[in-house]
Amino acid sequence: MISFETRPDRRLLTQALRRTLRRSLRLFTLCGFILLLPAAVALLTDDPLVAVGWLAGAVVFWALPALVVRSAVQASWKGYGIPIAWQFSDAGVRMDSALMESLIRWEALESVEPIPGQLLLKVNRQQVVPVPVAGLTPVERETLAGFLRGRGLLPEGAAITA
Repeated sequence: MISFETRPDRRLLTQALRRTLRRSLRLFTLCGFILLLPAAVALLTDDPLVAVGWLAGAVVFWALPALVVRSAVQASWKGYGIPIAWQFSDAGVRMDSALMESLIRWEALESVEPIPGQLLLKVNRQQVVPVPVAGLTPVERETLAGFLRGRGLLPEGAAITA
């Protein structure tokens, strides 16, 4: 069993949610660029007012990723903005805080993605549990990585970094 406690870190939670939502966020950005096409056509047809409308739509789509991530962090902060005790054992991953206790059984996880300072426990494509590991020593991180590799959740050669 591997046990440790994490302190709240809004920056790490923001990075985890940005990584989890990256496909959707890229679509918003792409839609903003697509809206530049009708704006250009409107300018070429000497209709600047319509072009400004299309350009305003593009700006809205470009602003959406930041707003979505900010909203997701605010919604998640109640659960992740407090100290959390983590236990990795044969039963699964236990998360224990003043507000909740939960156990994610290994069968529920598709994979584990290491990103700087944390692990993303992937239940599915859009459902992820971020586990901050920045406070672990290199030996503890390697022990945890070996444990996860043994479960087939962490690819060979993938490292857990601070």
